[in-house]
Amino acid sequence: MKRKNNMIFNFVLSKMYIRLACTLSIVLLSSSCIDTKNNLFIDKGNLLSFKFEKKLNPQLAEDIELPIYTSHNKLTWYLDKPIDASNLIASFSTERGKLYINNKEQKDGVTANDFSEIITYTFKGDNGETKDYQVRLLPYTGLPVVIIKTNGEHPLLDRENWLTASFEIKGMNHFEDFKDSIEVKGRGNGTWRFPKKPFNVKLNNKSSILGMPKHKRWSFLANYRDRTLLRNDVTFHIGYIADNLQWTPKSQFAEVIFNGEYQGNFQVCEQIRVDKNRVNVKELTAEDVDEPQITGGYLLEYDSYYDEPNKFRTPINNWPVNIKEPDEKVLNKAQLEYIENYTNTFEALLQAGEYEQVYNEYINVESFIDYWMVQAIVGNKEMGYIYSVYCYKDRNKKLYAGPLWDFDYTTFTTEAENNNKSAVWYKYLFKDPNFKRKVVERFCQLKPQLIGIADYISEKATALSLSEKENSKLWPLSNLDSTIIPNNDEKLTFNEAISRMRSIYLKRLEWIEQQLNN
Repeated sequence: MKRKNNMIFNFVLSKMYIRLACTLSIVLLSSSCIDTKNNLFIDKGNLLSFKFEKKLNPQLAEDIELPIYTSHNKLTWYLDKPIDASNLIASFSTERGKLYINNKEQKDGVTANDFSEIITYTFKGDNGETKDYQVRLLPYTGLPVVIIKTNGEHPLLDRENWLTASFEIKGMNHFEDFKDSIEVKGRGNGTWRFPKKPFNVKLNNKSSILGMPKHKRWSFLANYRDRTLLRNDVTFHIGYIADNLQWTPKSQFAEVIFNGEYQGNFQVCEQIRVDKNRVNVKELTAEDVDEPQITGGYLLEYDSYYDEPNKFRTPINNWPVNIKEPDEKVLNKAQLEYIENYTNTFEALLQAGEYEQVYNEYINVESFIDYWMVQAIVGNKEMGYIYSVYCYKDRNKKLYAGPLWDFDYTTFTTEAENNNKSAVWYKYLFKDPNFKRKVVERFCQLKPQLIGIADYISEKATALSLSEKENSKLWPLSNLDSTIIPNNDEKLTFNEAISRMRSIYLKRLEWIEQQLNN
């Protein structure tokens, strides 16, 4: 009897347990019985994939899959040929939610939209939460595309700390595709404070990219305040003509996608470094303390930021001299004393008017002539304030002017003025009749080639016109910060700014010729 009662009790208990379990399941799973927005048993939904398939969009050359990043909700990719993107069908997958545009549900592989502009999708999760995704399909601009993804999607925050990243170049049939692992960090002095951030990259291996000679180090110039995007590029091309400058940086323009976000048009440029493919001087070691080894090579930058670990000021003019190479890991006391004494003696001889000794023993005068000529032609005000003025000295050789650097503003702004005849060394050199005579001769020799730069400006502007359009949408200059010194073309259209640049350039050539003849 007791055993029978126990069986009855256990049977009733099991029935109650089953009923309780069922009730709990219904309560937990029924949306009518819970606050879905705050329910811990329903995970947040997500967009899992987003792509454009060729089978649904025959105008595409191949499928395009847009990467999804965890650090932001922007999906960005590019088109590798000019197509009509106004009626593309997207394929996507989601979990625990659906996609909408303006409250209209989007159907995977069915709904067509205009992707010629940025589109905002709203993801509505089953738990009631929403999340917006911006989809950008960068139009074909004719330029290569550089894609950088930092490890952990860490943003570019400063100029001191290197971030590891993947690096890929899509050459768009104009250049070879390229992949490598890199380190990347911010760069620039004044330019770093602008919204569009310039940066440097260091490749894992010395490589040729975008048709330029092999190296690890490359600079990505933002040209943020340059309405034409061409001030640096055009100045470099003048430097190629003024070929007594032994090396002028090469560059190519590219679109940049950084951590899944389009960053605009950048000028991918050879960074100024001591190397056989760049500033080709001997590399000093810490053991080089005697002549002739100690005589070179050195890379110097006269610059008012005066921010290198090794630096000095000249005694007569207080010129700020930064020692770029050798760096702080190599430069020793004897080397510092050598290049400081060399520079100070050169300055003293200039002040004393000992020009013959200066030319015979201290400087390569032809390079100093060409360096001045380029600076004068573009009207670079920064040279007068002593910014980015480079020179270098090889072993057992004289000091050479150059390379050229930093022309994104205060250039191509006026038809006259800013001839830089009183900037740094030139306030002494132009007191020498022989120097002036050589400048006139060199200008007359190069003038036919220099006139051709006007056509180069027009041709390059045409090549950048599609890219400039996308860049200007992202970085409009019409509301430029009033603290930024303007080039006075910020409110012009791109074509107007190019026409102004071309006109100023040609008139400056005439004005400089008049100045030299007088």
